[in-house]
Amino acid sequence: MSFIFSHLEQIKAQKRFDNLEALLAYSDTKSISVQSNHIRVLQAKKTKLAAKLAIADPVASISGNFTNNTRLPVNLFPAEIFGGQKGEFREVQTGVQYNTASNQNLDIKLLNFEGWQNYKLSDINIQISETESWLNLKNLHENMAAVYYNIIQLNAQLESTQQNLLVADTLLQVAENKYKQGIVKQQDLNDSRVNRLNIMENINQIQHLLKQNYLSLKILADIPDAEEVEITEKVATNFPITKQDVQLNDLLIQSNLLKEKYALESIDKARKSMYPTLSFVAGNSYNQYNNDFTLFGGKWITSNYVGMKLNFALPNANTISNRTKAYFDYELAKKNTQQAQITADLTTRQLVNDFEKAVSQLQSHVDILEIQQDTYEKNKNLYSEGLISIDRTLTSFNAMLNAQYSLISSKVSVMLAQSKIVFNNKIR
Repeated sequence: MSFIFSHLEQIKAQKRFDNLEALLAYSDTKSISVQSNHIRVLQAKKTKLAAKLAIADPVASISGNFTNNTRLPVNLFPAEIFGGQKGEFREVQTGVQYNTASNQNLDIKLLNFEGWQNYKLSDINIQISETESWLNLKNLHENMAAVYYNIIQLNAQLESTQQNLLVADTLLQVAENKYKQGIVKQQDLNDSRVNRLNIMENINQIQHLLKQNYLSLKILADIPDAEEVEITEKVATNFPITKQDVQLNDLLIQSNLLKEKYALESIDKARKSMYPTLSFVAGNSYNQYNNDFTLFGGKWITSNYVGMKLNFALPNANTISNRTKAYFDYELAKKNTQQAQITADLTTRQLVNDFEKAVSQLQSHVDILEIQQDTYEKNKNLYSEGLISIDRTLTSFNAMLNAQYSLISSKVSVMLAQSKIVFNNKIR
């Protein structure tokens, strides 16, 4: 019974995907990177709320204390006040032993240039976070697509190699029959056996590469190791190839323009940090003095105040350093924007070139495979008739096998190139 439940859990944990879109939709729910992007955007929005509150920057405080003056201070007073001689002084203790106090203070900024600038920066920061989130998602999808199509290619190569293993078995059987009849030498038999062993090892290597790519896929999407993933999409024998218009993806340009704008506003912030602030201030206090040890047993004396406070910040090494840094950060941001513009233009051309290159290879490899298959079939028949040696037959067989691999690779390259263009046009 435990085996049955374990088997059911294994089936439940296995995910199969027959198209890239389904895999990407699933990876978006699992990827910690995608989740972190959402958190960063939310954090930027919360920071904007805090920056809005910081414009007024209200500071309120309430304090209370109870003091036991175990030894009252002594002050000197003229003795003549107490009937003494003029010019003499008498020591007198002053104050009351027990004091209870409560104070309330309020400070609200009415004029705060730096606070308004911080609020402006927080709004730009939200836009930067959102743009960076889209950039990270685009990079993730492109990396996922590359591994996804690697797996499709390896699956197709594995299937082709397994079919060719049967062909190699046929060649080996022909060689064995000829050897028994004394028609061929031991070398022909050995070459056929080595050919079969090489194909079997190709199968093993492809299987190892498949495991490696599945691990890479899980690492990219943060899929737990216990969860099995299987790609079931096949490389179609014939699939439509439509030339797609490649649009300029300015996502990276937008990101750098926002960072440039942020850097420019940071210069303004550094300058406004030297501007004065004007605040409304108010306070209220309650004091009670007692000679007996009691908290609330006496008369409360109240006092309060309201007013305006003007603060001036004098320049120091830190403020000068911040202004210098803000200026150079802006200069660097402008250079990054120029670089992003060049990169975006060249990336558009590169996508077009990659697609055209893949299509050209596909068309050539279709013709090459047809020729190599024809050559192998003729050589196989000639070898069966004893007209050529086994090495020529095996050479044509391996050439056909390589042509099959090349055709599969070129088909997958077209599929990947099309996907990259879709990402480029969609996530922008």
